[in-house]
Amino acid sequence: MPGRFHGQKAVLARMGNFFSSGWFVEGDETSNASRRALVMHNVTANVSANLIGGNFFTGLLIILQADDAFIGLVNILVFSANLLQLFTPMLLERFDRRKTMLIVVRVIIHLINIVFTGLIPFMPASTHTRLIFLGFSVLIVNALNAFNAPGFSVWHIAHVPPSVRVQYFSVVSMLNGIFVAVFNLIGSGVVDHFKSAGAELTGLTVLRVAALIISIYDIWLLTRIKELPPAPHTRINLKSLFTEPINHPVYLRTALIAVLWSLVVNMPGSFYSVYLLKELQVSYSYLNLIASLNVVVLVLLTFVWRKVYLKHNWLKPLGIAVLALAPHYAVLAFVSDGLLFLYPIGVIWSFICSSAINLGFTNLSFINIPRENQTLYVGFYSTANSLAALAAASLARAFVTRLQGLRFTLLGVPFGEKQLLMLVVGALMVGVGFVILRIARVNKLQGLEH
Repeated sequence: MPGRFHGQKAVLARMGNFFSSGWFVEGDETSNASRRALVMHNVTANVSANLIGGNFFTGLLIILQADDAFIGLVNILVFSANLLQLFTPMLLERFDRRKTMLIVVRVIIHLINIVFTGLIPFMPASTHTRLIFLGFSVLIVNALNAFNAPGFSVWHIAHVPPSVRVQYFSVVSMLNGIFVAVFNLIGSGVVDHFKSAGAELTGLTVLRVAALIISIYDIWLLTRIKELPPAPHTRINLKSLFTEPINHPVYLRTALIAVLWSLVVNMPGSFYSVYLLKELQVSYSYLNLIASLNVVVLVLLTFVWRKVYLKHNWLKPLGIAVLALAPHYAVLAFVSDGLLFLYPIGVIWSFICSSAINLGFTNLSFINIPRENQTLYVGFYSTANSLAALAAASLARAFVTRLQGLRFTLLGVPFGEKQLLMLVVGALMVGVGFVILRIARVNKLQGLEH
C-alpha cells in the first residue's frame, strides 16, 4: 500500500513538473508571464472555437438544410479567404506596434463568428437567404483571420525561444486536448438534451453563448501578452511576397510539408461528420464521448513524444506519425450500421498518431525560417497551406457531388461516396509521410534544423 501511494505521488509530481518547468527561461520574468498568458489563450481560443465548430457547426448546417454541395462550398470559402495571408505582411510590416490592431480585429471576428452566425437560423428569411448569410459570414470571418494570423504568430512566437519550444508546445497540446475534450463532452450533452426535446437549435445556441463568454476572457488574456520589439525587416512590396520565399529553398521545403499535409488531411472536411450525424444518426454525445478519450491518450503519450522530439528534432517523428495515421482513414471508411464499433477503434488510433503530429506542426512554420521579415514567410507558409486546403476542398466537393448516390459493397460492407473518399485519403497519407521523412533526411545531411 505505501508503495502504491508513493507511485501515485511520483506520477503527480512528474505531471506537476511537466506543466510547471522546462518552458520557463531563467531570469526572463516578462516573457515567462507572457508565456503563461499564451498557454491560457491557446486553451480558451480552442475551447471557444470548438463549441461553435466541428460537429456542432455541422449540426447547424444540417438544421439550415445545407446539401453536400453547399457544405463543400463552405470549405472552399474558408480556404479561399485564407489565401489573403500572402498579402498581410505588406500591411503588417509597416507597423512596429501591431498588438492593438490585432486585438481589435479579433473582437470583430468573435462578433461575426459567434453572434451574427448564431442569429442566422432565427432570421425571418428563406432557407436560400439564410445559407447566403452563412456563406457570407464564413467568408468575412476567415478573411479577417487571414489578416490576423501572421501577425499573431510572430507576436506570440517571440516569447517562445527555440530552446523551450518542444516543452512549451507539448504543454499547450496536452492542455488543449484536455479542455477541448471536456467542453465538447459537456456541450454534446447539452445539445443532445435539447435535441431529444425537438429543440436542437436551442442547444447549439446555448453553446454559442458559452463560447461568447469564453471569448471575452480570451480577449483579456491577449491584452496581458507583451509585444516585443519586431525582428529586423526591410520594406515589403508585392514582388517580394513571391520572390523572397523562392530565394530560400530550405524554407520552401518546410512549406512543401504543410502543402502536402493540408492537401490530404482537408479532403474529408465536414462530409464524414454529415455521414455520421445524418446518414447513421449517431448522437453528438457518442461522437464527443469517443473524442474525450483523447485526454487519456494525451496524458499517457505527450511525455513520450516530448522526449522523442527532444532527441530526434522535429521532422523524423512527424513523418513516422503521419505514416502511422493512414490506417485511421481506412478503418473509418468501413464504419456502417452493423460496424459502428470500428469508429472508436479508428478514432483512438488517430489520437495516438495525432498526439505526435499536432506537436510537430506547432513549430513547423518556424523551421529554418529566415530571421528578417518573418511575417512574410509565415504569411507565405499559411497561404501555401490554405491554397492546398482549397484544392483539397474543391477536389473533395467534386468527388462527393459527382459520385452522389453511388452504392456498392466492399468486403461485405455497404459503401457510399463519403466512405470511398476516406479510403482515398488514407492512401494519399502514406505518400505524405514518406515525403516528410525524405525532407528530414536531406535537412539533416545539410546540417539544418530537421
